[in-house]
Amino acid sequence: MKKDSAAWIGSGVFALLLALVFIRPGLPGHLLGKAEGPAWGHPLVKRDLSQIRADSLRVLVLRDPLSWEEHPGAVSGLEWELLERFAKHEKLKLKAIPVDHPDRMLLMLQQGRGDVIAAQLCPDGPARRFISFTVPYRTVAPLRAQLNTDPLVRSTIRKKGNKDAQDTLLISFWSPFFGLNTPLDSSFGHVVLRTDSSLPEDLLAQLSIGKCKAIVVPDAIGRLETQRLPQVSFNPRMGRSVPIAFGTRSNSPALTKALNAHLISPKETEALENLITSYTNGQLTKGALRTLPDLQLESDSISPFDSLFQAHADSTAYDWTLFAAVAFKESRFDSSAKSFAGAEGLMQMMPGTSEMLGVDTADGVNGHLRGATTYLADLDTSWRKSVPNKDQRLKFVLGSYNTGPGHIKDAQRLAERLGLDPKKWDGNVERALLLLSKPRFFSLPEVHNGYCRGYETFWYVRDVISAFDQFRKNDRK
Repeated sequence: MKKDSAAWIGSGVFALLLALVFIRPGLPGHLLGKAEGPAWGHPLVKRDLSQIRADSLRVLVLRDPLSWEEHPGAVSGLEWELLERFAKHEKLKLKAIPVDHPDRMLLMLQQGRGDVIAAQLCPDGPARRFISFTVPYRTVAPLRAQLNTDPLVRSTIRKKGNKDAQDTLLISFWSPFFGLNTPLDSSFGHVVLRTDSSLPEDLLAQLSIGKCKAIVVPDAIGRLETQRLPQVSFNPRMGRSVPIAFGTRSNSPALTKALNAHLISPKETEALENLITSYTNGQLTKGALRTLPDLQLESDSISPFDSLFQAHADSTAYDWTLFAAVAFKESRFDSSAKSFAGAEGLMQMMPGTSEMLGVDTADGVNGHLRGATTYLADLDTSWRKSVPNKDQRLKFVLGSYNTGPGHIKDAQRLAERLGLDPKKWDGNVERALLLLSKPRFFSLPEVHNGYCRGYETFWYVRDVISAFDQFRKNDRK
């Protein structure tokens, strides 16, 4: 292990970090405690299950997809759902108290402003000195998360002359792997602690837009985000698994006992397995971003509709093979295709869009193609001023065709807020678009159209461009 590679080596270093984070300059003296230690080190109220029954179970939550997230009209989060089941079983009113700065959580718990901490805590971590924990409900393993190799994007972190940037992995103070006796494997990078209030979710967002090289995340986050953030590789594993549990005050034994009994009951064990599965999107990703496989064409023609594509392309600035590529991606050249969302036909146009463009279903494939090519041309015109580069503008057009121009404009505004180039799709607006699946981003004031499954459009644009390149090469043979 490198001499400076583990921020948690030695009790003296850890104590210093703990003081830096929790005991800030200017904190009132009565909160720091006297000889008995800091205020957040012991309960300041007497409040257990009987008092909780009289009002509500107050849950201190971090804004995290595995802890608690608020969506329009709904709340999600694995830990929140587990506590919802507990509250229903115990007939308790449940109240979430979001905490934007994790260093306030212990104090709020000890003051009785919260009764349970739901923040992906490890009972073997530094908080064990000050609070109690429930039985663990799962284990998680540390992973190195980094940007995938992307042939379309040059790394924003220099590969030469900046070895420290390449080898550095950031870790949040409230990561479940911070403060453990068993250090992370330093062969995967030099671990640097973020002593500010950055949450693991904050660091993941920074990584996803290329503002840092690599971070440490739990494998549970990797499995949840592997679909939503395809530009991030979640591998390899960096150490042993650790338990995850809920935190409670040490003078709330009845609450802790009730939570423990609930969590280990056979019914809840089965429910937990199902919930964990529901917060998993698939296998962990690693390596370069995938590309569309080579398309095997049986003849010189691309589809049965080549002549129609060519005829409608004459009135646009696009090569006819672009329309063939869109049709291939949308319907695999099936003119009778219909999506679950209601999109129809060869080019999978939504009924509202077709009506706006004056497309009559009686016109058949010819009318459908006329409407789709007109729409693509109109989108090109609408993006021409804000995205002058033709190649980049095409990707804005395709993204708008797939998910609607409103979401792409949201992503463009978000990209500018995040310090990315709003006129460039590759590695910039496409990455901002991916963040529109997260409440902390789609709830921002500059985002007018809310939630978006950005990863679908991310792949859509890349697949259409790949098919377009292949079809164009085939047409020129």
